[in-house]
Amino acid sequence: MMVVVHIAREQIAVSSSVKRLDEGGTVITNDNRPKLRYADVQILGAQVRVTFDGSTNPVGGSTGQLWNPGDIKRVWGVKNMENIRFIREGSSDATVVVDYWGSQ
Repeated sequence: MMVVVHIAREQIAVSSSVKRLDEGGTVITNDNRPKLRYADVQILGAQVRVTFDGSTNPVGGSTGQLWNPGDIKRVWGVKNMENIRFIREGSSDATVVVDYWGSQ
């Protein structure tokens, strides 16, 4: 059985420019890398587009998965946390609330 603890929380404003998790570099650090297991990502306020490969940017209206307000998605693994990208869908900004989970 895997027991995890809460490591960190962040809130990201998603507008017309591409955003990623931990842009400030305070969570996905060398100290935390071995501990991090997954991130729970909640979408608030408006739809977002999401890509996962780290090189393809999402584009509103055409590129990436469409996630809706209220969705809570789990992103497993540090590499996936680093690669995920967000942009708003349409003209309304969204908020992405992220809780990072891992071992002690």
